Amino acid sequence: MRIEYEDTHRDEDARLHCGDELVTGEVVTRDREGRIIALISYVEGVPSGPHIRWYPDGTKKKEGQTRWGLAVGDWRKWHSNGRLAEHTVFNNEGMPVRSQAWDKDGNLTEDD
Repeated sequence: MRIEYEDTHRDEDARLHCGDELVTGEVVTRDREGRIIALISYVEGVPSGPHIRWYPDGTKKKEGQTRWGLAVGDWRKWHSNGRLAEHTVFNNEGMPVRSQAWDKDGNLTEDD
């Protein structure tokens, strides 16, 4: 199932609903011009699966995977010029185990 974010709401536990049902599927967020700027997968109202965000011009902004609300595996963020800004690796408990960052010119600024 794919639904629009504007058709959803959150409950007191921050789980995402569409009508009376917890969301399982993809949720699309659009900007004012109707361009897709986010596509996030949910299972029973909790982020779980691919998480992708874009700048309004279509350049990828952020990408990773979640499992029951936790970031897992490789996550990447990009500067608006398309250059890689961050690469973080998370373990299965959502804890970062490696992190690197670059400035807008591609120079490494952090390597933990």
